[in-house]
Amino acid sequence: MKKYDSYVKKAFRYEVFGFRKKAIEIMEKAVEQPFSKLEIGSGYIYLGLLYRNLKELNRANAYFEQALELCMDEEYPYSPNYKIVLQSFLENGEIEKEEQWRSHLINRDTYDKKIKNLKHKKQLS
Repeated sequence: MKKYDSYVKKAFRYEVFGFRKKAIEIMEKAVEQPFSKLEIGSGYIYLGLLYRNLKELNRANAYFEQALELCMDEEYPYSPNYKIVLQSFLENGEIEKEEQWRSHLINRDTYDKKIKNLKHKKQLS
């Protein structure tokens, strides 16, 4: 069995050279493996970022939400990608979803003070 990191590294190599569809295929296989919730959630976030780069916000946001729901009860560290996730919800007109997940993430500041970086909502121009 491959390790989660080996899937990410392989997908990243394809992404760097512009082969996002191939990177997506690799990460879709990764999230089907019996990895930890945090690893699978991370894979969903990565898939969401890949689809976001392809301007497929509906698909991207579906993966973002899967990640957030899967890891809702897990302690996971702050990532600057959370700002991108929240912004993606806003850009797709999913205001309530953005507010729900922002609130949920901010409540995690009890174990990761960097989460406070999410308190200030970025407005769409």
